[in-house]
Amino acid sequence: MKSQRMKIRNLDYDRKKMKTIHVKPTLALSVLLVMGITAMVMKSYMLLAGLAMVLLALFALAVMPDRNLCSFCPEYLILYNCRDKTECMVIYWEDIVNWQYEWSPKVDLFAVTLVDGHTEIQEVYAKGRIQRAMNHYAPGKEKKVR
Repeated sequence: MKSQRMKIRNLDYDRKKMKTIHVKPTLALSVLLVMGITAMVMKSYMLLAGLAMVLLALFALAVMPDRNLCSFCPEYLILYNCRDKTECMVIYWEDIVNWQYEWSPKVDLFAVTLVDGHTEIQEVYAKGRIQRAMNHYAPGKEKKVR
């Protein structure tokens, strides 16, 4: 088994080939910002609603922290769920037995079971992007939740 825990600085990867999922939904917040500005400019009775949208989007974009949840490379999957924030778990595609996405009202979980029986669990918030990437890189390994 080649999968291992390692320091993030020691990763050998090409950022152009990598798809990364972040905690902060930057695209959705940017759309909210544009919609708020548009509402403020277009209709005078929408000024307060537009202002609230703009302030919320700016606060989330500028103040709230962002971090990587996971990254998908052609050779491996990187999970940033280690207690030590300078470490990550590198999982090679051939080491994956199965994976599943578990939805719950509190938090969604992405679980990957490895050939040695170990399971890595990551809290995630992007079901569609994760399922597309995993079906692309690890086809036929999804474990369906009943």
